[in-house]
Amino acid sequence: MRPDLDLRAALDTRGAAILLTLSLFALAGTAALGGLLQPSLMEGRTSDVELTVVLMTLPLALILPAVIVPVVAGEWSDRSIQNTFLQRPGRAGVLGSKTLTALVLAAGIVLVTVLLALGATWVGGELLGEGAILSTLDGVLTTQLAVLGATVLLSLSMGILLQSTVLGIVAAIGIPFVVSTAGTLAVAFGSETLAEIVRALDLTAAAVALAEGRAGAFELLPLVLLVLLPAVLGTRRWMRREIA
Repeated sequence: MRPDLDLRAALDTRGAAILLTLSLFALAGTAALGGLLQPSLMEGRTSDVELTVVLMTLPLALILPAVIVPVVAGEWSDRSIQNTFLQRPGRAGVLGSKTLTALVLAAGIVLVTVLLALGATWVGGELLGEGAILSTLDGVLTTQLAVLGATVLLSLSMGILLQSTVLGIVAAIGIPFVVSTAGTLAVAFGSETLAEIVRALDLTAAAVALAEGRAGAFELLPLVLLVLLPAVLGTRRWMRREIA
């Protein structure tokens, strides 16, 4: 595996530079919005780091798929994967290397998110309000990281399965939206059948349940259906797909 080559290839393009710059501005702006405005909106004029991170998960639901999917599927979309396989014949090694690269990029983005949230919350609470609440960082490191982890795993599995940048990003962003909408409809219409279907596909809720240690066997179903099964099928396709 050569994750260093894939990391350099993923970052050394004009498109990646624009995407990462816009992502950083979006995260910084959302952190400022969450951390600095909380004292003027919250009772007690405090700023809570967990609320700041919750707000930042909104742009991350778009940023993480947009960064992760092209790493594993981009070369299939622009057909440059043929050159990669000529230079590095082991397809399994290339897939493992790209997966590791995507995870490193995702970890970097999440780390930047937490640091921005801590900074904005401290500035908002200590300088503009009556105090910053940083003790809820434990909740960030469990529940919110589980939510972000679910987004990372879904993006990876869709990229590996579909091997198309556009389709992978659409699936990684669209599936949680459809599941969330279906859950709202299930509550609105009181449909237990639809609620059970949504529960079987709600990867975010399953990840939170796993992180909080209250998951049962049913909570493993979204992980199997949306992560493990697509990853296995995508890996099989990756190993056998002909290059036109």
